[in-house]
Amino acid sequence: MGTDKQSDDRNRGKGNHPHRFVKVPTDVFSRHRVRVLDPATAVWYEGTTRPQSTAYRADTLLVPLRTARNSDLLAELNKVIEPLGAHLSPLLPRTDRWQRAIKKLDQELPVPVAVRVRAGVKADRMPDPWAVLALLRNELPTDKVAGIGLEHIVGAASVFGGGAPYGGGVPYGGGVPYGGGVPYGGGVPYGGGVPYGGGVPSGSVGLATGSRNPVRMFMPQPARRAPGDLTSGRRPVVAVLDTGIGTHPWLRVGPLEADPVVEVSHEFQALLADLESTMTAENGSALAPLSSPFEERDLIQPLLGLTDSHAGHGTFVAGLIHQNCPDARVLSMRVLHTDGVTTDASVLLALEWLRDRVQDAIDNNRPDELVDVVSLSLGFYPENTDEVTGALLATAVRKLTDLGVVVIAAAGNDATNRPFVPAALALNADGSNTANELLVAVGALNASGTTIAAFSNDGEWVKRWAPGNAVVSTVPLWQGSEAGDLSLPRSVAGGPLLRSGPDPDDLMTGFAIWAGTSFATPVVAGLLAANFASAKDSLDIADRVSRATTALAETDKELVDRGWTP
Repeated sequence: MGTDKQSDDRNRGKGNHPHRFVKVPTDVFSRHRVRVLDPATAVWYEGTTRPQSTAYRADTLLVPLRTARNSDLLAELNKVIEPLGAHLSPLLPRTDRWQRAIKKLDQELPVPVAVRVRAGVKADRMPDPWAVLALLRNELPTDKVAGIGLEHIVGAASVFGGGAPYGGGVPYGGGVPYGGGVPYGGGVPYGGGVPYGGGVPSGSVGLATGSRNPVRMFMPQPARRAPGDLTSGRRPVVAVLDTGIGTHPWLRVGPLEADPVVEVSHEFQALLADLESTMTAENGSALAPLSSPFEERDLIQPLLGLTDSHAGHGTFVAGLIHQNCPDARVLSMRVLHTDGVTTDASVLLALEWLRDRVQDAIDNNRPDELVDVVSLSLGFYPENTDEVTGALLATAVRKLTDLGVVVIAAAGNDATNRPFVPAALALNADGSNTANELLVAVGALNASGTTIAAFSNDGEWVKRWAPGNAVVSTVPLWQGSEAGDLSLPRSVAGGPLLRSGPDPDDLMTGFAIWAGTSFATPVVAGLLAANFASAKDSLDIADRVSRATTALAETDKELVDRGWTP
């Protein structure tokens, strides 16, 4: 591919390989109970579209909360799927906080139900949730199956490794490959960084520079104005759905009255942990529920002390927002595990919790609890791009944007124009779920901002761009068990320091270089937040939508001025 803009324009949109399989490593299968849909063998009925490959939970479906609580409707659904030997079992948490939350949550919120073998049936394998879903959609009217869908596996949109296998398939949700592109549980090969004199293995194409490589920064923390000095009269708030927040001197965490850089919600985290714990108790899982809002380093291989592939991802995203808008407050919500994986059920719960928070702040005159921007450095490839398949996420996003919240989402890192959602819901291939001007898909540029990063997804639905390759940001102050390629005493004049190669997981500098549309996304979110800070605040919903539209337009002008418009 050429490097000039004309060559880029000629080649954009030629990377669509919709029928390639998504790739999921064996360890991710076991940790997250994953099944991959095979388009060659997946059932589909007359009048429907053959599905594409996607990854989803092997033992659940998502149904609206109202359906999970309606025994009569569940009985009707179970009657339909009897021929498959399957049975749907609701598994809602029974904690007091969930019982309180149910009264406030939208009854259309999708929640997981277990897909089980029906009592009395002798089976040699578990029912396939896709086959169950396809039969329900074929046999029942639309209103009975509205809001029912697969529980998709969602991945962080960051890049690991030196490049992607030349001519390879689509690594699911991530770049190279799903969940990391590095050995099980690690950040880079144990004991090494990149091969001396190399960086990209023979037969591969170099796509990215930096995969959480530590760097030294020599600059002060960005200056922050007092909330009263802002035109808005309060700090713009950017909600980040990611791996949580780690310890860093720039990113002070605290309660609202302390005017922190980062806010966390123990309430949301407890609700998510209740939901995950309920499913784990029933179905099993290799990972503990996300009960803490704070980053954790080595959950995959704790006996070896290896830093997990996506540990620090949320802290890196928060740092990019802080660099581009020091006046903002980040609301950190932990939904991704340290391997960069979650499901759309967790994302949907987070979006619904945010909707409830914003609506409550509007209704009860609590402007400090408003949210202005949601930054989503994650996504997945759905089995179809029709309105039915995208309805769950599209509806959740629409409920936020209708309250004047702008949702910024990563375009994905697989050098394809296959729709990556939720970003692609801004403009699906068949024209569904369109006209939501406050949902923004962001692709990645190289560090110069003058070329598109080779790994970045592309398509008509990618409307904004920002540097996402070789960017520097904050990471938690961690020291992992890995070491440099060599370590030996100083041969001249002695002294206490060893001569060593770079230690790939010595993050005690607090800064690293990384790549992915994961990181182009918070750059745009930060610029947008700065424009919110310069706009008068309002609790009127119509005014909030107008304010958001204006702030986004000002951000677009800034992107053009910087030349970030491929």
